[in-house]
Amino acid sequence: MKETGNLMNSIWFGEKSTLPKSEIKENILKSDTEPAILFNLIELYKLGDFTQKPLLIQLMNQTKDEDVLNLCIRVFLAVATHDDLRDSNNLRFLSEGTEKTINTFSSAAVTSLSLGVIPYLLALLEEWDDIDDTVIIIKDAIDFYLNFEEEIGEEASVDDIGDFYVNYCNEINREDYYFQQSLVFPGVLTKRLAHRVISAVNNEEPLRLQLIPSLLSIYTGEKVPGDYKTIISENNYQDFMDYINTLSMKKWETGQKYFYGYKL
Repeated sequence: MKETGNLMNSIWFGEKSTLPKSEIKENILKSDTEPAILFNLIELYKLGDFTQKPLLIQLMNQTKDEDVLNLCIRVFLAVATHDDLRDSNNLRFLSEGTEKTINTFSSAAVTSLSLGVIPYLLALLEEWDDIDDTVIIIKDAIDFYLNFEEEIGEEASVDDIGDFYVNYCNEINREDYYFQQSLVFPGVLTKRLAHRVISAVNNEEPLRLQLIPSLLSIYTGEKVPGDYKTIISENNYQDFMDYINTLSMKKWETGQKYFYGYKL
């Protein structure tokens, strides 16, 4: 499971495959282990073919290997549409999830860019209310979308947060995808990235951004040239600026979700 572990710790899912889709599909059929199936599915999705998403969902809900499950969760949330999240059968694994699994789902929920994950998070918040660390992760994920803590306080009950969620949804278009309280758009994320890079380069500080580099890399299929620990200096400053300029030249639809540059 070494390869799976490495992918779980990466900010994205690697470069696009040079193999044709037909060969990757053949490799899926020939795969005799769960990790092999999962890796080939990822390769297919990176080429914009999501026809085998049901196989990912099946694997996610049947595997007994926690490393495979946690990577399935990350991939699923990255490629999930609103409709995928509306079908609770797609997330049956949550009912028997370990603390590690619930933490993985909750922390990765923000990468779905969909408020459709919030009902699941609310249910988990009620079920796991005696595990303090998990409660914090779940609440942070919900707050990412709703900013409820500023409005009704971080000690708000599950019912209060649920009511806040319902009212919030009445004021927005739930068919759009969101980064925090704004419609998702790469330009918004690159602006924040540029601001941090410019701020960090003067004192050669680490980038200290985790979610934005990962989201940009997975959303666009173009890897950000650094991660949380990358020291920003004159040597790599221009790499970030070139990256931002490259993305700005591409056409993106505001409020829409992409995976490796392919609209979902």
